[in-house]
Amino acid sequence: MMRRAVLISFILLFSSLTSFSAAAKGLLEKPIYLYLSPLTTDYLKRSGTSNNTALAVWRKYLRRVCRCFEEIGRAELLGKLKPGLLILASSEVLDDDERKAIVSFTDAGGSVLATGMTGTRDAKGDLTGHGFVNSLFKIQVKGEFASSKGEDWFMMPFGDGPLTWSIPAQRRIYMGDSAQNMLRIDSDNLAAIVMNWNREKEPTNQAKGVMALHETQKYRGVYFGFSEAAMGFVKPSELGALLDSTIAWLQREPRLVKAAWPNANIAAHLMEMDTESSYNSAVNFAADVESIGTKTTFYSTTSEAAKFPTMVKELIDRGHEIAYHADVHTGFEKIAPAKQDERIKAMIAQMTTMAGPDTPRLATGFRAPLESYDIHTELLLRKHGMQHHAADPSSTENRLPFFSKVEPELGPEDALVVLPRTQLDDINFTALGYSPAETLATLKHDLDWVIKGGAFGLLSVHSQNYHTDRLLPKVMPDYVKYVATFKDSIWIPRADEIAAWWRRRERVTVKQIKQTEQVENSKNTVMQVNVKAPGEVSGLTVLVMNPKSGVLPAVEGRGVSAPKVRVKAVDAFRSAIIFDRLSTGDYEYVIRYP
Repeated sequence: MMRRAVLISFILLFSSLTSFSAAAKGLLEKPIYLYLSPLTTDYLKRSGTSNNTALAVWRKYLRRVCRCFEEIGRAELLGKLKPGLLILASSEVLDDDERKAIVSFTDAGGSVLATGMTGTRDAKGDLTGHGFVNSLFKIQVKGEFASSKGEDWFMMPFGDGPLTWSIPAQRRIYMGDSAQNMLRIDSDNLAAIVMNWNREKEPTNQAKGVMALHETQKYRGVYFGFSEAAMGFVKPSELGALLDSTIAWLQREPRLVKAAWPNANIAAHLMEMDTESSYNSAVNFAADVESIGTKTTFYSTTSEAAKFPTMVKELIDRGHEIAYHADVHTGFEKIAPAKQDERIKAMIAQMTTMAGPDTPRLATGFRAPLESYDIHTELLLRKHGMQHHAADPSSTENRLPFFSKVEPELGPEDALVVLPRTQLDDINFTALGYSPAETLATLKHDLDWVIKGGAFGLLSVHSQNYHTDRLLPKVMPDYVKYVATFKDSIWIPRADEIAAWWRRRERVTVKQIKQTEQVENSKNTVMQVNVKAPGEVSGLTVLVMNPKSGVLPAVEGRGVSAPKVRVKAVDAFRSAIIFDRLSTGDYEYVIRYP
């Protein structure tokens, strides 16, 4: 049964390779070598299997992206290869001479990409462990993501990362049922992790990594902790994009990507409250988030908020956003559109009565009770002036905001912005029977991966659970202090601010043009920026995947109209180009490297 699943995955992969992105074509200057490991072939043949299909995956892909692709055997590997990229496609069996030759290749400036069980057997086919890849890529293989009953594993790439910028942040990518389970990797430089669909913390703090990168002064390396069999389950567009961006990094091609977040922030975090019963506990939550200098959003059940009109006005005066959590705490899904419309009108009327006539104009957000809504809800929300709504975890596979697809004809200025809940909430923690210590550990765990993944974290708490004797008030003071330790690198806005940013960001197009005849170094590149009306865009950030770690580019505007930029390091592998202000128009910049 398992072999049949693997065969199906390869068939799907072969049929998909023709649709891989053309972005990598013609851009790879250094040779790419695909190693045909004879010892692996012999070992698998004795076992009644073959590595041919895994090799075919790479042949199919490489023929479409590089004319410099070359298959090599043992003699070529042990000879002196010109520096380039060496691909070890599940090269399970390697002898001592092959291992030394691979290390010598990296010492000479070559790059290496290895997959699956590469180097885990010696010349006789005996298991030797993962020491070879551990040493070569500076990782630690910590075991496998073992299958368990009813549990599916999903790879979640890091958004705007050196290898994974082509995939939205922490998209759930189903990896299927392969002959070998994916390997758990620990590394200082992960590019993707594996979690279950809910992105839940595992009972033990096991390694979650499945992709890692490594760079020295001489070479770059990437390790995939999965075999080519697993690739067959990945959607064609996702796999093509992932391989394109990975190989571009290995080949030291500078790449530009419009960052998800403004002002070089690497992630965003919304801590919001669903104010239902016990509305008066909202001030306790407000005090907790204000303790670190931030504001938040209160999605208000208007029939409950109406009991505390002075408190609603006070929260507004303190700089918090008041949004809607419907008129009463019942869901909208499958309710007749006319009834939904009636309820939305009622909540707006209640808000107007208690908070003044300007409040409905300012209250532009919505969160459905019980996360229960449908396409009619989204249509009616926009009709009545809502600009965003906070949705359920299943609303998207990504860990990012998105535009509602209910009215695909609408542009970003008009479409509803959807903010998916991406973290467990207090109701989950209570149902799981978590102690305060377990809850705090889980909250920190969620935030850590939001930040590392360049993602959007939405934490929802509930007013009825925010009395001093309940779980969350015992935890949140320590949690917000933990959040504050990352304030230099994450954005902690209100929901309306996120929605407004997502619209502004969408108006900007960033295009990279490699024009070697106009710049004096092939590593240099040209960036074109287009800003559509209406209005300015502040804080837009373009991330540069550096050709060499730790080296900042120089950015020079062409023409007097090009706005000045700031350049700063994000980490060893990425630089941020920050536009403090961008007016409507077209701009061009040359990005130069030493």
